[in-house]
Amino acid sequence: MMRPFRTEYTGDILIVDDIPENLQLLFEILREEGHEVRRVLDGQQALQAIAVDPPDLILLDIKMPILDGYEVCTQLKANKETAHIPVIFLSALNDVLDKAKAFSAGGVDYINKPFDIYEVIVRVNNQLKLLDTTRNLKKRNQELEILNKDLEAFNYMVSHDLRRPLTRILGFCELLVDDDMTPDEQGEALEIIGNAGQEMDQMISDLMRLANVSYRDLELEFKTVNLSAIATSITEQLQVQDPDRHVQLEIQPKLTVSGDRRLLKIAFENLLGNAWKYSSVKELAKIEFFQLEDGNFCIRDNGVGFSAKQQDNIFAPFTRLHHQRDFSGTGIGLAIVQRIIESHKGKIWCKGIIDEGASFFFTLNSQQGSSR
Repeated sequence: MMRPFRTEYTGDILIVDDIPENLQLLFEILREEGHEVRRVLDGQQALQAIAVDPPDLILLDIKMPILDGYEVCTQLKANKETAHIPVIFLSALNDVLDKAKAFSAGGVDYINKPFDIYEVIVRVNNQLKLLDTTRNLKKRNQELEILNKDLEAFNYMVSHDLRRPLTRILGFCELLVDDDMTPDEQGEALEIIGNAGQEMDQMISDLMRLANVSYRDLELEFKTVNLSAIATSITEQLQVQDPDRHVQLEIQPKLTVSGDRRLLKIAFENLLGNAWKYSSVKELAKIEFFQLEDGNFCIRDNGVGFSAKQQDNIFAPFTRLHHQRDFSGTGIGLAIVQRIIESHKGKIWCKGIIDEGASFFFTLNSQQGSSR
């Protein structure tokens, strides 16, 4: 059949109609346009199907036994998990009051029976276009919120963190002009200036890393990733860099996910690096990586930990839980980890107890499982 236009948007569509012939006709029309189409014969089946796997759009007949279309739509709109799904009513009822009732129940459009093929295609395409626009706006708003938080963090860093080493540099540069300084004092001043410069350089480098790991710019290359192998490689490298440390390492083998290996490696470098650093005060340090029964992953240490109050802001950029003189760092690592995990449609959270250690839990939407 010749089409006078091309469908711009495709989606997952659920058709609800108690007349099989109508279901078949709509199914064929929409499948030909490239949509993923599901179909059920009554309202109860529709609610069950939507609860298991919510569609992008619902085409809903009004006159059905047991639960009519009005009641189905009313229940969907009363549930916060399904209220956002657009519903196009299908009906042979052409009375103005019937249409008004359909819109009052929460419908976004109304198609009269018998169907006109092109009308169905146009109205479905319009709703999917609106849905796509809404999703893009929501995504942009989330990005703006993140950018605003980053800007606040950057302002804090410039006004507080960068000023501290800059003050040391300026102060000791003035002292070097003093002819009364001995060579040893001059050497000490130059060393302080150098250390302050390195601290500033690290802050700027970390800020650039955070900017590079932004939601919009991330281009993920999904492959099967062995997280256990990554964790083992990183901890071996940490041991080489710090050969005097005695750390009990327990890494569950063969834990794999589908994800971007480069980004996940960066996340693990930060998580395991923190566990290594903050457990350094323990005579017998212990670091674990394992998968819980519920499928979530965990990296745990027995280090200095943190309080419940500190936990609230732990993933905010430039947040440091401990004084710089005790543990070096810029407070950027966990913010980067959070962005990487969320770019994989996952979540990360934590739990800590002061002087007993910290546990970081995360889940990845694409994770495959483990050796269990």
